[in-house]
Amino acid sequence: MTSSKPLKSAREVALDCLSRRALTHHELETRLKEKGYESTEVNQVLEKMKKLGYLNDQELAFAVSQNRLKRYSRRRVLQDLQKRGFEHQVIEQALGSTYSSVDELQQCLTLAKRWWIQEGKRWDQRICQDGTKKSLPRDLSLQQKIARKLVQRGYPSDMVRNVLYQLQTINYRED
Repeated sequence: MTSSKPLKSAREVALDCLSRRALTHHELETRLKEKGYESTEVNQVLEKMKKLGYLNDQELAFAVSQNRLKRYSRRRVLQDLQKRGFEHQVIEQALGSTYSSVDELQQCLTLAKRWWIQEGKRWDQRICQDGTKKSLPRDLSLQQKIARKLVQRGYPSDMVRNVLYQLQTINYRED
């Protein structure tokens, strides 16, 4: 059995792939070509999947951006969508309907507040356990950790600075 023809049809492989996870047009095309199917057969299957509604890049991009809205910045979601092979126009439509700069700033502030409390508790526990060790001042240590987390989530550094300043101002007013 050294036949170069794959055992399953391209349609079966496509349905199998799509049954596990929603894929973009680009991802499915790449998978089918990697399995050895010819371009004409791949294009026919992609068109068929589109007509059946199994392959819809606009809906998928919108769903992905909605899903990541509360956890990641616009820039991070943009990068993730680009990696998955969405077209630029589809990405802009999805992000435009999901993200606004005011909401993104508010989300960044919400994450920072939550992490300030969590990291503050961890810092307090660590200091109680290792009372003799020298460490950074509490606020500086918390700011550094939160800044790293926010930047990893894709928030711009100027937004992170503003959020940390707001957080520091809020904490000093409460003290």
